[in-house]
Amino acid sequence: MDAAIWVFALVAVALFRIIDSTLDLRTFGHEHVAAALRAGRPILVVVWHGRGLLPIFFFQGYPLVVYSSQTRVGRTPTLSRYIRKLTLASLRHLGYQVLDASTFSSESRGVIRFLQYLERGSGGLIAADGPGGPMFRAKPGAAYVAKKTGISLLPVAAAIRDAIALDSWDQFEIPRPFTKAVLAIGEAIDVPEEIDDEGLANLSADLESLLNDLTAEAEVEAFATPTH
Repeated sequence: MDAAIWVFALVAVALFRIIDSTLDLRTFGHEHVAAALRAGRPILVVVWHGRGLLPIFFFQGYPLVVYSSQTRVGRTPTLSRYIRKLTLASLRHLGYQVLDASTFSSESRGVIRFLQYLERGSGGLIAADGPGGPMFRAKPGAAYVAKKTGISLLPVAAAIRDAIALDSWDQFEIPRPFTKAVLAIGEAIDVPEEIDDEGLANLSADLESLLNDLTAEAEVEAFATPTH
Protein backbone atom coordinates (compact mmCIF):
# COMPACT_ATOMS: atom_id res chain seq x y z
CA MET A 1 0.00 0.00 0.00
CA ASP A 2 2.86 2.42 0.78
CA ALA A 3 4.24 1.88 -2.72
CA ALA A 4 0.82 2.62 -4.21
CA ILE A 5 0.53 5.80 -2.14
CA TRP A 6 4.01 6.89 -3.29
CA VAL A 7 3.02 6.45 -6.95
CA PHE A 8 -0.37 8.10 -6.45
CA ALA A 9 1.34 11.04 -4.73
CA LEU A 10 3.67 11.38 -7.71
CA VAL A 11 0.67 11.53 -10.04
CA ALA A 12 -1.08 14.04 -7.77
CA VAL A 13 1.99 16.29 -7.69
CA ALA A 14 2.28 16.12 -11.48
CA LEU A 15 -1.38 17.12 -11.79
CA PHE A 16 -0.95 20.00 -9.38
CA ARG A 17 2.12 21.16 -11.28
CA ILE A 18 0.00 21.36 -14.44
CA ILE A 19 -2.69 23.33 -12.62
CA ASP A 20 -0.06 25.57 -11.05
CA SER A 21 1.39 26.36 -14.48
CA THR A 22 -2.01 27.71 -15.61
CA LEU A 23 -2.57 30.05 -12.67
CA ASP A 24 -2.51 33.82 -12.93
CA LEU A 25 -0.33 34.08 -9.83
CA ARG A 26 0.57 37.42 -8.29
CA THR A 27 3.19 37.51 -5.52
CA PHE A 28 3.61 40.44 -3.15
CA GLY A 29 6.44 40.76 -0.66
CA HIS A 30 9.03 38.56 -2.36
CA GLU A 31 11.62 41.12 -1.28
CA HIS A 32 11.17 39.88 2.29
CA VAL A 33 12.27 36.39 1.24
CA ALA A 34 15.22 37.85 -0.65
CA ALA A 35 16.23 39.95 2.37
CA ALA A 36 16.25 36.91 4.66
CA LEU A 37 18.29 34.91 2.17
CA ARG A 38 20.82 37.72 1.71
CA ALA A 39 21.23 37.93 5.47
CA GLY A 40 21.83 34.19 5.63
CA ARG A 41 18.95 33.77 8.06
CA PRO A 42 17.03 30.50 8.07
CA ILE A 43 13.28 31.09 7.92
CA LEU A 44 10.25 29.32 9.28
CA VAL A 45 7.49 29.88 6.74
CA VAL A 46 4.19 30.30 8.62
CA VAL A 47 0.91 29.70 6.76
CA TRP A 48 -2.73 28.95 7.46
CA HIS A 49 -3.40 25.22 7.11
CA GLY A 50 -6.21 25.44 4.57
CA ARG A 51 -4.32 27.98 2.46
CA GLY A 52 -1.04 26.07 2.40
CA LEU A 53 -1.01 24.67 -1.13
CA LEU A 54 0.20 27.79 -2.96
CA PRO A 55 3.00 28.50 -0.45
CA ILE A 56 4.09 24.85 -0.59
CA PHE A 57 4.50 25.05 -4.36
CA PHE A 58 6.10 28.50 -4.18
CA PHE A 59 8.79 27.44 -1.69
CA GLN A 60 9.64 24.07 -3.26
CA GLY A 61 13.38 23.94 -3.82
CA TYR A 62 14.13 25.87 -0.64
CA PRO A 63 15.87 23.78 2.05
CA LEU A 64 12.81 23.51 4.30
CA VAL A 65 11.83 20.86 6.84
CA VAL A 66 8.18 20.05 7.54
CA TYR A 67 7.15 18.41 10.80
CA SER A 68 3.87 16.48 10.73
CA SER A 69 2.20 15.82 14.08
CA GLN A 70 0.47 12.57 14.99
CA THR A 71 -2.59 11.65 12.94
CA ARG A 72 -5.79 13.52 13.80
CA VAL A 73 -8.53 11.14 12.64
CA GLY A 74 -11.74 12.54 11.21
CA ARG A 75 -15.13 10.99 10.69
CA THR A 76 -13.51 8.25 8.59
CA PRO A 77 -10.26 7.25 10.40
CA THR A 78 -8.96 4.97 7.65
CA LEU A 79 -9.44 7.65 4.99
CA SER A 80 -7.78 10.23 7.26
CA ARG A 81 -4.70 8.05 7.61
CA TYR A 82 -4.42 7.48 3.86
CA ILE A 83 -4.83 11.19 3.12
CA ARG A 84 -2.10 11.97 5.64
CA LYS A 85 0.27 9.45 4.02
CA LEU A 86 -0.55 10.85 0.59
CA THR A 87 0.13 14.40 1.79
CA LEU A 88 3.51 13.52 3.30
CA ALA A 89 4.54 11.56 0.20
CA SER A 90 3.56 14.55 -1.97
CA LEU A 91 5.67 16.88 0.16
CA ARG A 92 8.66 14.60 -0.29
CA HIS A 93 8.11 14.52 -4.07
CA LEU A 94 8.23 18.34 -3.96
CA GLY A 95 11.65 18.22 -2.31
CA TYR A 96 10.71 18.90 1.30
CA GLN A 97 12.34 17.01 4.13
CA VAL A 98 9.48 15.55 6.15
CA LEU A 99 9.61 14.50 9.79
CA ASP A 100 6.68 12.19 10.48
CA ALA A 101 5.69 12.10 14.16
CA SER A 102 4.38 8.55 13.75
CA THR A 103 7.95 7.31 13.20
CA PHE A 104 9.08 8.58 16.62
CA SER A 105 8.44 6.95 19.98
CA SER A 106 6.57 10.06 21.15
CA GLU A 107 5.36 13.41 19.85
CA SER A 108 7.89 15.25 22.00
CA ARG A 109 10.80 13.33 20.46
CA GLY A 110 9.61 14.32 17.02
CA VAL A 111 9.39 17.98 18.03
CA ILE A 112 12.90 17.82 19.50
CA ARG A 113 14.25 16.42 16.24
CA PHE A 114 12.52 19.22 14.32
CA LEU A 115 14.08 21.82 16.62
CA GLN A 116 17.49 20.22 16.11
CA TYR A 117 17.21 20.56 12.34
CA LEU A 118 16.31 24.23 12.67
CA GLU A 119 19.11 24.90 15.16
CA ARG A 120 21.57 23.49 12.62
CA GLY A 121 20.49 26.05 10.03
CA SER A 122 17.66 24.38 8.13
CA GLY A 123 14.54 26.35 7.33
CA GLY A 124 11.07 25.05 7.98
CA LEU A 125 7.39 25.36 7.18
CA ILE A 126 4.57 25.29 9.74
CA ALA A 127 0.81 25.84 9.78
CA ALA A 128 -0.02 28.36 12.49
CA ASP A 129 -3.48 26.87 13.05
CA GLY A 130 -2.53 23.21 12.56
CA PRO A 131 -2.90 20.36 12.87
CA GLY A 132 -6.48 20.55 14.15
CA GLY A 133 -7.60 24.16 14.12
CA PRO A 134 -9.67 26.17 14.66
CA MET A 135 -9.16 27.92 11.35
CA PHE A 136 -7.22 31.19 11.28
CA ARG A 137 -6.37 31.01 14.97
CA ALA A 138 -2.65 30.89 15.69
CA LYS A 139 -1.40 28.35 18.17
CA PRO A 140 1.78 29.03 20.18
CA GLY A 141 3.89 26.52 18.21
CA ALA A 142 5.49 28.90 15.70
CA ALA A 143 6.52 31.44 18.34
CA TYR A 144 7.84 28.69 20.61
CA VAL A 145 9.91 27.15 17.80
CA ALA A 146 11.38 30.56 16.91
CA LYS A 147 12.37 31.23 20.52
CA LYS A 148 14.04 27.84 20.91
CA THR A 149 15.96 27.90 17.64
CA GLY A 150 16.53 31.57 16.80
CA ILE A 151 14.85 31.13 13.43
CA SER A 152 12.97 34.03 11.81
CA LEU A 153 9.22 33.73 11.23
CA LEU A 154 8.07 34.51 7.68
CA PRO A 155 4.27 34.95 7.46
CA VAL A 156 2.81 33.92 4.11
CA ALA A 157 -0.86 34.22 3.15
CA ALA A 158 -2.67 33.01 0.05
CA ALA A 159 -5.96 33.57 -1.73
CA ILE A 160 -7.51 31.80 -4.71
CA ARG A 161 -10.32 33.31 -6.75
CA ASP A 162 -11.86 30.01 -7.88
CA ALA A 163 -11.02 27.06 -5.66
CA ILE A 164 -12.35 23.70 -4.57
CA ALA A 165 -12.67 23.64 -0.78
CA LEU A 166 -12.35 20.18 0.74
CA ASP A 167 -14.78 18.93 3.38
CA SER A 168 -12.25 19.14 6.20
CA TRP A 169 -11.79 21.25 9.32
CA ASP A 170 -9.49 23.66 7.47
CA GLN A 171 -11.55 23.78 4.22
CA PHE A 172 -8.30 23.10 2.35
CA GLU A 173 -8.34 24.95 -0.96
CA ILE A 174 -7.27 23.54 -4.33
CA PRO A 175 -7.25 26.00 -7.23
CA ARG A 176 -9.16 25.37 -10.42
CA PRO A 177 -7.12 25.75 -13.61
CA PHE A 178 -6.58 29.22 -15.05
CA THR A 179 -7.86 31.06 -12.00
CA LYS A 180 -6.28 34.07 -10.33
CA ALA A 181 -4.24 33.44 -7.19
CA VAL A 182 -2.28 35.69 -4.86
CA LEU A 183 0.55 35.19 -2.39
CA ALA A 184 1.16 37.90 0.20
CA ILE A 185 4.47 37.61 2.08
CA GLY A 186 5.13 39.64 5.19
CA GLU A 187 8.38 40.87 6.65
CA ALA A 188 10.42 38.32 8.61
CA ILE A 189 9.96 38.46 12.38
CA ASP A 190 12.90 37.91 14.72
CA VAL A 191 12.01 36.48 18.13
CA PRO A 192 14.32 37.42 21.03
CA GLU A 193 15.70 34.47 22.95
CA GLU A 194 14.88 36.10 26.28
CA ILE A 195 11.16 36.53 25.51
CA ASP A 196 8.94 35.32 28.36
CA ASP A 197 5.66 33.38 28.27
CA GLU A 198 3.56 36.53 28.16
CA GLY A 199 5.68 37.84 25.32
CA LEU A 200 5.22 34.57 23.40
CA ALA A 201 1.45 34.78 23.86
CA ASN A 202 1.46 38.37 22.58
CA LEU A 203 3.66 37.36 19.66
CA SER A 204 1.26 34.56 18.70
CA ALA A 205 -1.64 37.03 18.81
CA ASP A 206 0.31 39.50 16.66
CA LEU A 207 1.23 36.73 14.21
CA GLU A 208 -2.43 35.73 13.96
CA SER A 209 -3.46 39.31 13.22
CA LEU A 210 -0.68 39.71 10.67
CA LEU A 211 -1.55 36.50 8.83
CA ASN A 212 -5.22 37.46 8.76
CA ASP A 213 -4.38 40.95 7.49
CA LEU A 214 -2.17 39.47 4.76
CA THR A 215 -4.93 37.00 3.89
CA ALA A 216 -7.46 39.83 3.59
CA GLU A 217 -5.08 41.78 1.35
CA ALA A 218 -4.51 38.71 -0.83
CA GLU A 219 -8.28 38.14 -1.10
CA VAL A 220 -8.92 41.73 -2.15
CA GLU A 221 -6.36 41.36 -4.95
CA ALA A 222 -7.55 37.87 -5.97
CA PHE A 223 -11.18 38.91 -6.24
CA ALA A 224 -10.59 42.36 -7.73
CA THR A 225 -12.45 43.01 -10.95
CA PRO A 226 -10.07 43.69 -13.85
CA THR A 227 -10.15 47.25 -15.18
CA HIS A 228 -9.85 47.97 -18.88
